[in-house]
Amino acid sequence: MRRINHGSVNSYIRYGNLKIPKSIQSECPVCHNITEFKINANFQSSKNGVLTESSCPTCKKSSVFVIMTKDAHDEQGEHADTYIYDIQAAKHAVNQIESLPNIPKDLIRAYRSAINVHQARENSATAVMSKRVIESILKHFLKEKSKGQPLSQQLEILPNHVDLANPIHSLSHLLATGGSLLQMLELESEMDYETTSLLMDLLESLIEYLFVLPGKIEVTHDKISKKFN
Repeated sequence: MRRINHGSVNSYIRYGNLKIPKSIQSECPVCHNITEFKINANFQSSKNGVLTESSCPTCKKSSVFVIMTKDAHDEQGEHADTYIYDIQAAKHAVNQIESLPNIPKDLIRAYRSAINVHQARENSATAVMSKRVIESILKHFLKEKSKGQPLSQQLEILPNHVDLANPIHSLSHLLATGGSLLQMLELESEMDYETTSLLMDLLESLIEYLFVLPGKIEVTHDKISKKFN
C-alpha cells in the first residue's frame, strides 16, 4: 500500500464527519504515469474504512483505494488517510534500496537472503544471514578497518567513517538565497506539479531521516534490551 499525501488530493466529499478524496493526483501503479483518479462512490464499507476503485485515464486499468475512516486522519480530524494498492510499494524495502546509488551488491544479496529465510521461519539461517548483512554494511564503510574487529568495536567507530550530516548539508545548496527552489517556496515563482511531488518526497525523506529512523532504532533497541535483560 502507498499512502496518498493530502497535497495530492484535488477535491473532497463528505463522508459522515470526515472528508474523503473525490479526486486524487497520483502515480498509476500499472503504467506509472502521474494522472488524476476520480474516486468512485460505490464504497465497500467496514467499521475501519472504505474500499473503492478508480480507473487510470491513461492505461484504463483499475486501481484499488483504501480510505481509513477510523483512527487514521489528520490533526484537524477531518481528512481521512487514503492509500492506493501498489504492488511495488507493498514489496519489501529491499526493492527500494536496489535503486539507490552506491548500494553494495553483496549487501543486497545478503539482505534478500535474510528476508527469505526469515519468511520461511528458518531461525538459525536468519541469524546467520542477519550477521552477514551487518558485516557487509560495516565492511562497506570501514573497508580494511573492519578486519579482525568484533562487531561492537566496528559499530563504535562507524560514525567516524560515515558523514551522517552530508544529506542535510547538501540541501543548503538547493535552498540557497536566490535559488529556484527557494523562490518557489517563497511564492516568487510558480511551481509545477512534478516539482511539488519532488518536494513532498523531500519532506517525507527529511522526516524519515531525522525522526522516523532514529525513533525506530531506539524502539527496537529497547525491545531487544528488554528481551535479553
